[in-house]
Parts: sequence; structure tokens; C-alpha cells
Amino acid sequence: MTILRNTSYNFSEEQMELKVEVGTPAQWRGDGIVVTVFQNESLSGDAAQVDRALNGAIQRALDSKEFSARYTIHYAFYSMGALPAARVAVVGLGKREKFKLDRARRAAADGAKDLRKLGAKHIALAVTTDGLDLADAAQATAEGIVMGLFRFQKYYTEAADPLWEDDFRNQIESVTILVPDAAQLDTVRAAVERGRILGEANNFARTLANEPSNHLTPLHLAEHAREMSEKNGLEFYVIDRAKAQEKGMGAFLGVAQGSQNPPAMIVMRYWGDAEHKDKGIGLIGKGITFDSGGISLKPADGMENMKGDMSGGAATIAAMQAIAQLKPKINVTGIVAAAENMPGGNAFKPGDILRAMNGMTIEINNTDAEGRLVLADAVAYATKDLKLSPVLDAATLTGAVVVALGVYRAGVFTNDDELAETLYEIGEKTGEKNWQMPMDEEYLLALRSDWADLKNSGGRSAGSITGAWFIRSFVEKGAKWAHLDIAGAVNLGDGKERGYINKWGNGTPTRTFVEFALQQANAK
Repeated sequence: MTILRNTSYNFSEEQMELKVEVGTPAQWRGDGIVVTVFQNESLSGDAAQVDRALNGAIQRALDSKEFSARYTIHYAFYSMGALPAARVAVVGLGKREKFKLDRARRAAADGAKDLRKLGAKHIALAVTTDGLDLADAAQATAEGIVMGLFRFQKYYTEAADPLWEDDFRNQIESVTILVPDAAQLDTVRAAVERGRILGEANNFARTLANEPSNHLTPLHLAEHAREMSEKNGLEFYVIDRAKAQEKGMGAFLGVAQGSQNPPAMIVMRYWGDAEHKDKGIGLIGKGITFDSGGISLKPADGMENMKGDMSGGAATIAAMQAIAQLKPKINVTGIVAAAENMPGGNAFKPGDILRAMNGMTIEINNTDAEGRLVLADAVAYATKDLKLSPVLDAATLTGAVVVALGVYRAGVFTNDDELAETLYEIGEKTGEKNWQMPMDEEYLLALRSDWADLKNSGGRSAGSITGAWFIRSFVEKGAKWAHLDIAGAVNLGDGKERGYINKWGNGTPTRTFVEFALQQANAK
């Protein structure tokens, strides 16, 4: 009998312990320690203490150019009894003047992963601040550890073990974050707890995005959201096909009609400010659990990755988990428009005309432009029926945004420039970077239809902008709205890990959503 492994998104809750203690890496006794060094500088602080115990081994590596301390460069080795810790990972931070939160986040991930490769189970590291706020740096360090050690191994079996045994056997069981004196304990412990919550939420989104579509249909996605909501005290309900018909959600239902798997408009509500239930913000995610392109069928190459076309929805569900655990004083509603886009006998077709819940009619000229259709009814429901504002939506919407921005930033499209500035600043803090794109009214002309109010695709030219304009057309007047096109940012494209960013389906923009909710609560 072969036994499938458990999913690893919750490993840090069940298998890995995060602790904060007073101490230094040079004195810590365990399987491994991590130290960080700046480029083109003599060793100082914890690194210098460790180096002295190692008889100058790190400094010699720097002097001989065997190790440059450039950002993203790192290595690990056995201490051979020179230290209480059995292994040492040395991580380069690059030039001191370029050090920021995301480098602290990545350094923690790189060091922990290097020690895992050497078989360490219990490791320790100190928080590198160097001008950063201590709490922010400690939170980023915890995020980097939790996200960096993520692996999606659910569908590997024991039979595969001989081929890449270390991938299965090596597991970090505990990480101790060291502080130099007891006065910092409370600050760092609180920050590490926030980092753990955010890191685990991000890994939850990654797990959902990595699930194959035969195991994650729209109803399965709704069940994951229901279980999370019950565990965290959120209000939860689903607008099923019948209720969607009653509400006139013709755009959402049109996408779903070609699949045997029913759609689900998933709604999760956190009431952090119950005295003002008439006010709240909205987080919305595209939840296409598989996108074949429908009648406008996609090419075969790469279609397997369309299981991740629900990444925006995964981030929304995961963000609601973290928000419920962090408990900001604000009302937040998460909505996921979940459906499959399939070319079945009942599938919607080019030339069809659909009617969205706000009454607008839509000519279909490309069934592969389906994400904007499900989002049209989702944002209309959020802003018209629930009267939420501001509202953010996230979607793997267009390949055009990858052409424009590559894979390192999400495109931001908004009807409010202050929202764009806020999202830019949040991205610099979280590492989920964002960039505002233009939304001149002239771009809307590409969506003009001869037969209906709008057509659902404006063609290749400025495709990410016209896609955003389509969604904006269903936002209720007066509501603040921003759309994040994460088609490039959620998948780096080359299948390689980078620090705390995993190979595929990295959870963007889970932490952006959470940070936005926290900032909105603090601004009240």
C-alpha cells in the first residue's frame, strides 16, 4: 500500500516550532546556526564571533573571493566541533546601503534551507536589523523561515523516496530566533507570531494553488474556505448556481455552464468592527479552478498550469484566515468567484450575449477572457449589494501584464490614485511588489460592442488595461476599487525557487491583502 503524504502548508503549526530566546549564535547549542554578512565589509557582530570560533574561516573565504557576500549568495558547512552548533550557514546580504526588509526575509529562508539540506533539525539565527525597525525585521525573518521551508509534497509516495530521499527525509523541527537581551523578548515574540500567521496563510494559498484541478473543483475550494471559516470564526456562505440565477449573475454563470462541476461564489465575512456593520472593505479573488479557454481553446503547451488560475481566489481565502487571526478592528469581506471554464456541450460561445447582475450586457468575443466575467459579477455584488469600499480584486487575468511588467511586479489598475500609492508602499514592505498602470478612458473604446454594452475582450493591444477597464465597468459608482493582475507575479516562470519564493504558485498577494486590511483598520 502506498500512503500519500500530508500537505505541508501547515507544517510550521504541527511539525515546526518557532521560539524566541535570549542568546547568540556563537553560543547556541543545536544542529545549525545562520549568520549574515554584508558585502565588501569586515565581519562584525554575530558573524565575527562565529568566525573567531572557526579560526577565521569565514573571513578567509571572503578574502580569497570564495564567498562574495553578494545578495542571494550563501553556503553552509559543518563546524567540526569548533562551535556548540554542528553546522553553520553563511548568507550574503549584499551592500549595506541596499539592505531592506525583503533581504532580511530572504536571508532567513536561504539560511534555513541550506541547513535543512545538511540534515539539521533544530536551528537558530538572530534578527538582522541594521537600521530596520526591530519588530518589522523580526516579522520578516519569521515569514522568511515559514515560507522558505514550504514544500508541496502531498502527491509524492514512498515509492519515489529512493530517487530524491532528502526532499522527503530532511525536515526542520524547530527554529529559535535569538535576541541579545531580555528587554527585546516581548517585542520580538509578538512580531514573530505575526510573521508565523502571515507565513502560514501564504503557504495555505500556495497549497491551494498547487492542488490539481481534479482534486480542487469549485465546490472543493468552497469546502476549504468553509473549513477555514469555521475554524477561525468567520461568517461563511456560498451563492450557488440557483442563488446566482436569482441575483442575475449571468456573466459568472455563463463561464460555468460548460462544466459538469457546479460554480460557487464563496463569501467569507470578518466582523472586526461589529458596531459599524454598514461599513467594510472587500477582497475579491478570481477562482477559475481550471481554465481550458472554453470554446476559444488554449494551446496544449502549458495548459497544465491552468490549475492555478484560481490563485487570486486562493490568496483571498488565505488572507481571510490571517485577518481573522490578527483581529484588526475593521470589517472585511472576502469573495471568491469559483468556476471551471470548459468546452462542454453547454459551454458559452463567441457571439453569445450575457447579462451581468448590474444589468449590463456583454458580447462574448473570446471565451478565454473568462476571469473578468466572473469578477464582473463579484465586484458588482461587493459594491452594489454589500456596499463595500474600498475593494481590491486579484486575478491571474492576462498574459499582457507579463509582457508589460515581467514576473517581479503585479500590475495595479484603479479608480483611485491613493489606493495605488498605498499598494506600492505595501509591496515594498511585503516583497509582493506592485506597479500602477494607466487607465485613460480612451482604452475603454476597445471594448465597444456593436451588439451589447461591452464586449469581453479588446484584443491584444493593451490587453491588461482593457481587461481592467472591463472589471471597472461593474464597480458601483462611488466605490474605491483596485485590480491586481498577478498573472506574472504569482509564478516566476522558470520553475526555480528563490529564497522564500517557491517554484510555482507563490501565494501572491496574500500578505498584500492582509497588510492592506491592517492599514485600513489603523487609519480609522
